[in-house]
Amino acid sequence: MKKHLLGGDTQKVFRGMLTLALGSGAGKLIALAAMPILTRLYTPEDFGALAVFTTLVALLVPIATLRYVIALPLPRHDGTAMNLLVLSLGLMTGLTALFTLVIAYLGEPLLTALSMEVLVPFWWLIALAIFGAAAYETLSMWATRKRAYKLIAQTNITQNAAGAGVKILLGLIALQPLGLLIGQVAAQSVGITRIMRNLREDLVANTRHIRMYRIALVARKYIAFPLWRVPSQFALIFSMQAPILFVAALYTAEIVGQFSLATAVIAAPAGLIGINTARAFYAEASALGRNRTAEIRAMFLSVIKRLAIASLIPMVILFLFGEVIFSLVFGADWAIAGSFSQALSIYIFFQFIHMPVGRVFDLLAGQRQYLALNLQRVGLTLLAPILSASLDLPALQFVWIYAIALSAHYAISILYALHFIDRSQKLVPSS
Repeated sequence: MKKHLLGGDTQKVFRGMLTLALGSGAGKLIALAAMPILTRLYTPEDFGALAVFTTLVALLVPIATLRYVIALPLPRHDGTAMNLLVLSLGLMTGLTALFTLVIAYLGEPLLTALSMEVLVPFWWLIALAIFGAAAYETLSMWATRKRAYKLIAQTNITQNAAGAGVKILLGLIALQPLGLLIGQVAAQSVGITRIMRNLREDLVANTRHIRMYRIALVARKYIAFPLWRVPSQFALIFSMQAPILFVAALYTAEIVGQFSLATAVIAAPAGLIGINTARAFYAEASALGRNRTAEIRAMFLSVIKRLAIASLIPMVILFLFGEVIFSLVFGADWAIAGSFSQALSIYIFFQFIHMPVGRVFDLLAGQRQYLALNLQRVGLTLLAPILSASLDLPALQFVWIYAIALSAHYAISILYALHFIDRSQKLVPSS
């Protein structure tokens, strides 16, 4: 069985994925195990505040490094990658400082417009969360370059355990919703020092390559990432996070909390395996090189098929028994979240198998094409709020429209990624 799972073109991908999944899986289990406690310490309205907080952070983190960080695994030489790392860290520091000033002056009217006045006193936590999340992403991408899968998995465990522990502790002393917010900051940023400590020798050894002109050269060489990947990533994150804002605008704070719990709980295991698989796929496909498109295509197809098999049974169970499961696990107050999860199970299935798609376009210099796909996603995401607002639809129908529209997007994206690989193969000169 082990030989079958780890054989073929995806051998290295699945070895890396299993290392990441086994390690970070423990962290996700801790976070999931904490949820039944958290839903009894915090109200749906508190979870609604956390959802808006997380949405704002998620929208700004991709801008902080102008997506140069995504290119870190690509250079053949560590010296080039080190200058790219310095560029990413410099941008992150400068842009986070700018975000802090903007939030300080505009945070109150923005949060008031979103009916989230409860977050106004904690505006500074938004800036802190942006810096922590961007710093961890940057350093973890260097660890990905080094194929330090075990280290990444260990920090994922630490993040989830710290986040859950802080949320429970502060919830017990009745710090609502502040406990959820501080715990979220911990869950996004803890692990930075551990990566730096473990990769210190490698990082220090490569500092000799840092030169201002080399930083300028890599900024120019990988200019496609800020030009195309930033708007593409923003469109992607917007389409993923905007439903929270739409629900807040159309329905009550309680419904926001119910919707956020449903999406968080069912996305956690899917994100665990799917994201780790995409990370391992990217590292191994980068090692193959852009010219070996036939092997990349075979690897991509194999990963997609195996992800589909792994997610099918959980999707069916959730689709049939979601409301019952949520009521039993999280309490009777969360039955609405369970009904939402039944609709979202279809969307999560397609999202799960779609995880490696974005890496295909990063690897084969398809930033423009990926932007087009994400703009398509934004358009499909808008269907749910437009129809719900115009027809005065209840929240459950909003969720069904959203789930079906996003499922269609993911299916189209997978097919287009295969087409893009085939087209790239034709452009590779024959040896």
